Amino acid sequence: MSHKAFQADFIYLGNQEKISNGIIELNANSEITHLGENTSSSDIKTKKLNGFLCPGFINTHCHIELSHLQHKVSEGTKLHGFVQDLQKVRKADEATISQAIASAELSMRNNGIVAVGDISNGEDSFQTKSQSPIFFHTFVELFGFDKLQADRIYTRGLELKHIAQNRNLNASVVPHSSYSVSNELMKLIGKTQKNAPITIHNQETEAENSLFQKGEGEIKEMLKRFGLDLSTFKPIGKSSIFNYLAFLNTEVNTLLVHNTFTKPEDIEWAEQNHAHLYWCFCPNANQYIEKRLPNIPQFIDAGVSCTLGTDSLASNWQLSIWAEIETIQKHYPQIKTELLIEMACQNGAKFLGIDNQFGKLEIGKKPGLNWVNQGAVNKLA
Repeated sequence: MSHKAFQADFIYLGNQEKISNGIIELNANSEITHLGENTSSSDIKTKKLNGFLCPGFINTHCHIELSHLQHKVSEGTKLHGFVQDLQKVRKADEATISQAIASAELSMRNNGIVAVGDISNGEDSFQTKSQSPIFFHTFVELFGFDKLQADRIYTRGLELKHIAQNRNLNASVVPHSSYSVSNELMKLIGKTQKNAPITIHNQETEAENSLFQKGEGEIKEMLKRFGLDLSTFKPIGKSSIFNYLAFLNTEVNTLLVHNTFTKPEDIEWAEQNHAHLYWCFCPNANQYIEKRLPNIPQFIDAGVSCTLGTDSLASNWQLSIWAEIETIQKHYPQIKTELLIEMACQNGAKFLGIDNQFGKLEIGKKPGLNWVNQGAVNKLA
């Protein structure tokens, strides 16, 4: 690829800054060599574009290993129904799973995604991720509500983490959620050395809070149907976030995902007790499963760090960060585009610890370059 220069109505830098009628130049290695207003730094022919330019998108929450389940799980069943339906259809032959994962990876590339925080429950996605030009951080996700099984599950998680690392993948072991991981297993994860960043599904459904507040609700009934013994479980009289956050390592970047039923008091307490929190929204997955969106403006008003994710093709119609932004803009038009770009770019890169290269348009960096015009994303670098 030769040197290229582009001019657009706006260039969003990825950190809420923007340049009107800006020009950006890239060398043959897609490294930014010039960024400014109106005039180019060389005699390279500048291609003028309608719409805007921005860095490559960061997808901080995805389950690429579930890509073979597209259109197979019913919409609007709420989380307990979604989980039960997922278990019924999840199994498939290796070739089907691998082909779907490869297709999903290509789709994300075509949608301008340059880095992904990806959940893994097994090895299915490791080969595709290890060969991808996308930066992947693999979150080895652990389940285990039975405290007697904590050591065994944790040991298996560490083994899977090492397998990922042997494939040259960045990896960490993480809990699935408050209602699927015992306090004993949560503690083991929290004490793991060289294990960052961390992620956990948080308050995705009202039933999650009901379990910890009152010891009742659809999540409790789902766990009982799975054969789990809840006789020793005691509710804490507060929402789920008050139960698990203290067990996790407060010194590492930690992503709370979904937050559909998170209240202002939850945000305030969590931020006071954890210095490295990020809050991830996957609005299309929330619409798919719960038919409800998180109150994103309350997080903006609180001044916390927010990111965006796609979740999986089992719970979404596509893997596109721009589609997530469009959904937010439709329901919360008061949120400025530059703030959403920051969520999709710089904040995601900071969470994953890759902001030295990704997330912001800056001379000397190769963060990817997306051209967005009339709702279509075109990957330019």
